[in-house]
Amino acid sequence: MIDPGKLDRRITLQSASVSTDGFGQAVRTYSTLAQVWAKVDYRGTPKEGEDTEKLTSLNKVRFTVRYRSDVDATVKISWGGKTYEIEGVSLEGRERYLIIDTVLRD
Repeated sequence: MIDPGKLDRRITLQSASVSTDGFGQAVRTYSTLAQVWAKVDYRGTPKEGEDTEKLTSLNKVRFTVRYRSDVDATVKISWGGKTYEIEGVSLEGRERYLIIDTVLRD
């Protein structure tokens, strides 16, 4: 069971929408879905990995929020001036909380 008092960080959930630009190309943009309170846990230490000939720093962060039915892998999380991509979403309790595993790539 999660102590609701530990949801002490304000994060922004961003949903994707796809539109077409002037050349007929699909363009994905993100807009604010909701601002919610979250518990933030760091999952491991940053490490260096190679990605197409450049070094990429990976930070894995787990966010815990109250249950929402509109959060899936297409949603991004903005927190502390950084944007996190969702790797996985799982339920805690009977749809009381969402555990969201994310990764930050710079």
